[in-house]
Amino acid sequence: MEIPNSPVNSPCHSRKIPLWLVLLDNIPTLLLFVLGFIIIYQVSFSWAIAFGTYAVFSVVWFWAKICPYCHHYDTFACPCGYGKISSMFFRRKENKSFRKVFRRNLGIQFPNWFVPLAVAVYLIITAYSEPILYLTISFVVIGFIVIPVISKLVGCRNCEIKEDCPWMTGIKTERE
Repeated sequence: MEIPNSPVNSPCHSRKIPLWLVLLDNIPTLLLFVLGFIIIYQVSFSWAIAFGTYAVFSVVWFWAKICPYCHHYDTFACPCGYGKISSMFFRRKENKSFRKVFRRNLGIQFPNWFVPLAVAVYLIITAYSEPILYLTISFVVIGFIVIPVISKLVGCRNCEIKEDCPWMTGIKTERE
């Protein structure tokens, strides 16, 4: 029996996201991690290594805790390419709603944006230099403008399941 709107029967499974779009979705995030590493490195090499390790861990966490519930799991329809990558390492999970799992686990990504930003503000206040200012501006533009714009206007714009995705509909705080 087919279940309407179930991940297995999603209409997007026959769609294949082009490589340029996957790269467009991932290169700014990689650049954000590199800029974050460079910013934190200005304070401590050890902290920068810890940040880089955390950034990698947070992506793997995303693959493990969010992707297995997504409609794009094990397909080429995922705009960031995670659907296929996740399926190589983690099994599909269907016992919870994607929206709830996404909302519950997305916080793991927040330190990737806010730790380097906090360190950058600290550096601007305590050891101002033009390179720090330019690093900070680049980090803010990429992390808070470029990545969200690419996600919302390019990667997710034509997604058939965007109504079920908290990233597109806004992460609601009320319980479902």
